Amino acid sequence: MYLAQLRADGFRIFGSTPQSEGEADASLHLELGPGTTVLVGENDSGKTAIIDAIRLCLLTTAADFYRVTKDDFHVGSSGRVDTFTITCCFKGLTTTEKGQFLELLTTDSAGESALYVSLKAQMMDPFRPNRISVTTRTGPEGKGPALDGAARELLKATYLRPLRDAEAELRAGRGSRLSQILIGYPSMAAEGEDDFDDVNDTAKTLVGILRRAEHHISSNAAVDAALRDINSRYLERFAIGADVLRGEIGVAGDATLTRALERLELTIFGTAGEWTRRGLGYNNALFMAAELLLLGNSDVAPLLLIEEPEAHLHPQLQARVIELLRERSGGEAETVPPVQVVLTTHSPQLASTVPVDWLTLVARGRTFSLTPSRTRLDAGDYAFLSRFLDVTKANLFFARSVAIVEGDAEALLLPALAAAVGRPFGKNGVSIVSVGHTGLFRYSRIFQRSGEQIPISVACIRDRDLLPPGTPDDMRGKLRCVSDMAPAEVAAHVAALKSEDQGHVRTFVSDHWTLEYDLAAASWPLAILMHQAVCSARASESAWPAQESLADIDLRAEREVQDWKNSGTSLTDAALRIYQPLRIKNKKASKAITAQHAARLLESRTVKDEDLPPYLRDAFGHLCGGA
Repeated sequence: MYLAQLRADGFRIFGSTPQSEGEADASLHLELGPGTTVLVGENDSGKTAIIDAIRLCLLTTAADFYRVTKDDFHVGSSGRVDTFTITCCFKGLTTTEKGQFLELLTTDSAGESALYVSLKAQMMDPFRPNRISVTTRTGPEGKGPALDGAARELLKATYLRPLRDAEAELRAGRGSRLSQILIGYPSMAAEGEDDFDDVNDTAKTLVGILRRAEHHISSNAAVDAALRDINSRYLERFAIGADVLRGEIGVAGDATLTRALERLELTIFGTAGEWTRRGLGYNNALFMAAELLLLGNSDVAPLLLIEEPEAHLHPQLQARVIELLRERSGGEAETVPPVQVVLTTHSPQLASTVPVDWLTLVARGRTFSLTPSRTRLDAGDYAFLSRFLDVTKANLFFARSVAIVEGDAEALLLPALAAAVGRPFGKNGVSIVSVGHTGLFRYSRIFQRSGEQIPISVACIRDRDLLPPGTPDDMRGKLRCVSDMAPAEVAAHVAALKSEDQGHVRTFVSDHWTLEYDLAAASWPLAILMHQAVCSARASESAWPAQESLADIDLRAEREVQDWKNSGTSLTDAALRIYQPLRIKNKKASKAITAQHAARLLESRTVKDEDLPPYLRDAFGHLCGGA
């Protein structure tokens, strides 16, 4: 069986279910698959609240204690609620599991059995907010029998906290996590037998070995001498009346399997066979291996919750961790049950490594699964994304807004332009994704679905790829010119480029031709800037010019544009002259290097909104205005 659904009403960022018709549903409804679910999204979107809701409802195998506090109750427009509920639903029960939870199951009309675990927390006194009643029962509405101790033990999840101190977790000590892991290992059960034979001085089990060690320690000459000295010289003098005070020296604690395991620690040794302190990353990998050992021997619903598995891991090790989790969640063999994994991450490396349909985007207290039945992505899109959604593009899963562009030039230049007009992408949570081609909608469809839309603004910024009137023959290529087209044809062409728009995904098509041409044709200040950038790019083809040379190039280019303007050259004709080196091969200048120089120039310039091409003004407004 596996955790199939999680509901939360009034818990932290998640609000309440509708109380009247027309009221929005602000509660959590999360569907989970039996394998791995990866929760992605920006900070404070609700990822940790989801993990904590599961921890609170099911409890965890570690000895950590989660106490419900006032801060766990949702605060909405009408104030803080006084009750929250969390419900976990398990499905896919085997016959054996149905027998274990027989009296706690709920059977639907189709005869399918499910196990619901519902936790209800209620503040008992508004003037004493820390007095909170917490009850856990079964049934969809929490009205079934109470969850007994045996059932609760079987359902406990394994939890790996963020920024964990793996070395401390695996260190010896009372209640150590390693001892908790090892005591659940099947072959450890026999090690609890005391097989110490004091006549033959033999022992094989851990408890027997511990008893044998105690025997030899207590009979050690030095220990015995020290003990006699303590008893005869000091302890006897504290006795009053008939009291007899006598000390004994032995191994600390009682000789039990738990105490034996608490004396063990797990460390990484190098190839030389000698121990040395290792880095945080490898210790975290070791800790995860130990936890998976415990889960691999769980009989019922092995569930692993991990917050930020990338903590302390370099990118290649992150990929190895995901490979391991992928194997375990798929089941390594018939004798090893698959482990259900729910993890949160802020790592584009991890997000780009896992299949897209494993991802659930969490945005502003809402969850959006990216499984095929929920998005507008088709089978071809999923296959495409599995090949091309790399770490540089996966940052779109962690953004408040996403700009999807065709190439490197746009990716370099648009953030600089947005900052110059007072709408910096970083401050507004905008990620820019360069797809390297015109297939922008392969990525934008991630954010489109039927029903509730993902509250993330997506702008597909693309070239019109129609030639403006007066374009010279040597710049035309195979593109059509608007002067050869009826207005209806132009409108139809632009409409086709925007045909995939839906929800918060909008396409912004250049007003005339391409980004570089449209910038130069938008205003004289931008015409100067683009001419300076193109001239600098041409000078940078073989080697990067010195600062003094760039300053000289910038000055000459500015004077040239001013001369064009003063001589009566139209802005559109000037734009064609500026764009020509980016279009004609024998005068070729790199678009990417041009964009790099334009971004350099924008660092020291202020650009007004009215200087921008209209389509970029609209795109920046969409990206920075919020969905």
